Amino acid sequence: MSHFSMAAVDSLLAFQAQQGITGDMVEMGVFRGKSAAVLARRMSPSETLHLYDIEDYLDRDKVGRSSTKIEFNIKNTFDLKRRDLKNLKRSTKFCHVDASHMFDPTVHEIDLADYMLADDGILCLDDFTNLNYSQILAATFKYLFTRQTDLTIFLVTAEKAYLCRRRALPIYEQFILNDMQGQMTARGIPSTCIARTDTTDSYRAFHLREKLKGETDDRYGQSIYGHLYSAYQPPNFATKTLHFLARNIRRKKYARPVIREPS
Repeated sequence: MSHFSMAAVDSLLAFQAQQGITGDMVEMGVFRGKSAAVLARRMSPSETLHLYDIEDYLDRDKVGRSSTKIEFNIKNTFDLKRRDLKNLKRSTKFCHVDASHMFDPTVHEIDLADYMLADDGILCLDDFTNLNYSQILAATFKYLFTRQTDLTIFLVTAEKAYLCRRRALPIYEQFILNDMQGQMTARGIPSTCIARTDTTDSYRAFHLREKLKGETDDRYGQSIYGHLYSAYQPPNFATKTLHFLARNIRRKKYARPVIREPS
């Protein structure tokens, strides 16, 4: 985990603590435990860090310095079932997926995370933008657009994607817009830019990155995309009704006519 990713993850975990968001954390794919150590620093004594890896390479001294309650499980996450995680159902505040990176296992791990994630929890996918593992992108969007889920991506970086439930989108968007860059500065990443060039109901994620050489704006393309740098407002009942009626009108307008044979 890079310094940038450590700062981003810790900023989000600190924000959750500030908001009073509690719950256990889960990591699928642990290896030596560097990212697990970052998570452990933000655990309270009543919370448990659940770790899953196919092999045991965990540096227990490093992870154990925080005195966090840890459950380490040697298991292939592709073999995990929802019933194995029923004690974590809708109660996990942060889930970090960094396991095999293969297509089918990634879809399965997102499904498990969806089952475990609390209403205001965060799912973090490692190597999301690493095109050596382009299947992670495909697996993520397959899950988001072919399954019944309320998960949505709210932030991407050069390494990771961060997802939340749609109802929690406003609070995380407000944090990114108002505080994320300041929190990154406080953690040793002083020069960052956020970018968002589209806001559809299907996708409205921010991109957080370090500024390019000579770049001065904190928000990419402010003069062009400035109106997009605002927090999500769920559509009200009237708007939903209008959209429903419009969809049905279009369906009737373009529907293939039914030709009845004479009796």
